[in-house]
Amino acid sequence: MLYHADMDTKSIGKRIAEARAFGIGRRVTQAELANVLGVTPQAVSGWERGEATPESDKLITIANFLGISTGWLLGGEAMDAAPTPNDRHTVFVRLMDALPASKLSAPMTPTASEQYPLIIMSNLGRGEYIALTVQGDPMDRISPQGSIIAVNKADRVLVPGKPYVFCHRGKVAYRIWRSDPARLQPYSTNPIHEPIYLKDQTEAEQILVGRVRRTTLDL
Repeated sequence: MLYHADMDTKSIGKRIAEARAFGIGRRVTQAELANVLGVTPQAVSGWERGEATPESDKLITIANFLGISTGWLLGGEAMDAAPTPNDRHTVFVRLMDALPASKLSAPMTPTASEQYPLIIMSNLGRGEYIALTVQGDPMDRISPQGSIIAVNKADRVLVPGKPYVFCHRGKVAYRIWRSDPARLQPYSTNPIHEPIYLKDQTEAEQILVGRVRRTTLDL
């Protein structure tokens, strides 16, 4: 399941403030919530003013501590919805379309990542995920233009026949990895797209961003 949360950080902030006031039957101060999350009260205040959104693990902790569901916190469920078992399997993924391709594989601090919108997915499994919007049709047999793909940056094992995101010559290349010969293979109905040939697997590993674990398209 996927929810768009590109969200209106101000709405999320208002819900955090509302949940602090009523979520567990008493008012929780910003300082108390900050202590639970391991952040400063100023960080909580910034979230509530809509200046940024918390990281995914902190969103889940906020929901669990205040007795609300992550769905309500992010605007997708009724106000009185309680935490559900599915919340434990929810992953909040930053939509990184605005980040240059050359920086996609680089580590990013939580503070730096808070400026990017969120995509909410479930049951992705462990990993370090980012989300990207598919541009064009080089992979339209599985991901038409406009699809959202979840990319696990921690999965760096190249398996022939599986989809990956690469940074090729400064641009995002979403392709199937083929090893013999080494190439990034399109999977498209459009014959204009040709394979990108590489010297060897080592070159592919050097430009690898991560493995695509999910592709989703809203209709």
